[in-house]
Amino acid sequence: MTKQQPPVDGYCEQCGFNYDTGDLQGTVTLLIRQSADCSMALTKAAAGPDANVVRLRPEPDVWSAIEYACHVRDVLEVQRLRIAQCLAEDRPVYAPMDRTGRVKQEKYEKQDPMEVAAALVRNAKDFGAAARVLRPQELGKLGLYNYPVRAPRTLGWIIRHTAHEIQHHRHDIVEILAKVEPPIVPKPKVEEVEATDEVVEAID
Repeated sequence: MTKQQPPVDGYCEQCGFNYDTGDLQGTVTLLIRQSADCSMALTKAAAGPDANVVRLRPEPDVWSAIEYACHVRDVLEVQRLRIAQCLAEDRPVYAPMDRTGRVKQEKYEKQDPMEVAAALVRNAKDFGAAARVLRPQELGKLGLYNYPVRAPRTLGWIIRHTAHEIQHHRHDIVEILAKVEPPIVPKPKVEEVEATDEVVEAID
């Protein structure tokens, strides 16, 4: 995936997320709602006239909708585990999740979209439950984060960054499906027209 990487602080012009606004509870609520949006977009597309649209890449180096959905699902799980690690350790060093390697290793493109969608929502709720109860002193705890560069980050930043990931990739999923989904063209109602003509002939 060679798309330009989104920012990890401040305002994201691509999806509209702002790291500098919103409280903890509002950020978590937004994350859960937008995770549900990702899930719904995936299941709706998979239930459409061509279920394989969720596996189509709009460009060779841009992920498909199901690849993004799998990524979101896994991000939510990894970040929840990082919350637990940060609470358990004094200065945690977070292992990279290997986002690009997982695409091939876990065969994202072959996974069942309905199972992915359900797991995505479940992971969002689990992440939200872990994040909502954090106290101010816990939100300020530092750990060494590897993305996009190795740097100390607070637990509060991790929660906001996770919310940005979901909002940004919700935007990606909707945009990609709009490009690859076949247009829905209503079939002409031939039978009804013929029946109407017969009625007219009978009246004549």
